[in-house]
Amino acid sequence: MAKSNPYKAKLFNIKHTLFDLFRWSGAPFLLWYRVKKIYEGKEQPKHVKGGALVVSNHILYSDIMVLHSTFWYRRLFFVVMKELFSNKFNSWFYHNCGCIPVDREKPSLSFFRETVKRLQGGNLVAMFPEGHVSFSNDNPMAQFKSGAILLAHQANVPIIPKPINLHEKYGPQLGMNEIERATKDLFEKEQELKAIYKRGK
Repeated sequence: MAKSNPYKAKLFNIKHTLFDLFRWSGAPFLLWYRVKKIYEGKEQPKHVKGGALVVSNHILYSDIMVLHSTFWYRRLFFVVMKELFSNKFNSWFYHNCGCIPVDREKPSLSFFRETVKRLQGGNLVAMFPEGHVSFSNDNPMAQFKSGAILLAHQANVPIIPKPINLHEKYGPQLGMNEIERATKDLFEKEQELKAIYKRGK
């Protein structure tokens, strides 16, 4: 018998009570912040359902709030650097805020397993493939790391805002050439969106 997924998405989950409290307590801030949303096409995209990997360039620490406001209708789990889990309190706090620690230089197998299970459980997971904060939208984006491609392909979920099915485009197995090409395509897509944002700002 196959084991049930401990990370299966549920509308009400006692484990995420604190996480949900943090999310909804930030509603007044989001109303004041008023994140400006600019869409690539004429039609506004529909709400994302099921598991998906949200990928974004990283300009400021407030990007986390921006993404939470964009996907306000869903819990959004973030991949963050393990350095934030430096002591017991920080570890408790960030875990309960839906954060997944990762060693940016050498991601562990346990990190991949947990993140894939969250995605396969129908959750939204967000990550910043640049691996650091650029602190300005005028600075060039750093080249993306390939982790996003590997996670999305392993979990067989789409990447947002590039809603492609990696299995359909590259097949059930990814070689190094496919990984490099998919990572490059994702990077170029983010550059296009960044240019659209700057034009419509």
